[in-house]
Amino acid sequence: MPGNLELMEFEHETPKAMIAGSTETMFFARIGEVLSEIESFYDIVVIDCPPQLGFLTMSALCAATSVLITVHPQMLDVMSMSQFLSMTSELMAVVENAGGRTSYDWMRYLVTRFEPNDGPQSQMTGFMRAIFGNRMLQNAMVKSTAISDAGVTKQTLYEVERSQFIRGTYDRAMDSLSLVNAEIEEMIRRVWGRK
Repeated sequence: MPGNLELMEFEHETPKAMIAGSTETMFFARIGEVLSEIESFYDIVVIDCPPQLGFLTMSALCAATSVLITVHPQMLDVMSMSQFLSMTSELMAVVENAGGRTSYDWMRYLVTRFEPNDGPQSQMTGFMRAIFGNRMLQNAMVKSTAISDAGVTKQTLYEVERSQFIRGTYDRAMDSLSLVNAEIEEMIRRVWGRK
């Protein structure tokens, strides 16, 4: 479920359903219940939540079996992420006490929009690696105009034609994307008991 404005319907429909009493489900279990009806059709479901503490994020966290947290390696972004995660932790404790599921097969941090030649970004990434250790993916997703341009057409880098970009730009972005995805795939395979 790609992060887009349509997902915001969940934010508006959930309180309406709660007020109307049309659901006996706690708000944080709504996504999990819907996914349980279709889970046999999919190996993996990815839910891209905005960084906000609404019904969608809380429900997605309760439905999740794994969590990938993206962070841009700049001081303001890291501080913002830290504050967000602290508040999320407090809310998830309340949700857990109300019966929500909050255990995961894995939780990792992914550095995004990384510019390898940017000294402060490299320092911040090193700082995060020192703090989070093996909770960080080894590979970072580089900043690339190829990724942004593909996003404008609502496509992934895997869907666009290589000829639309400068070869080096496309190749660097694809290499980075492939390394990140391979690392995530390896964690998923481990959970599934496959190597």
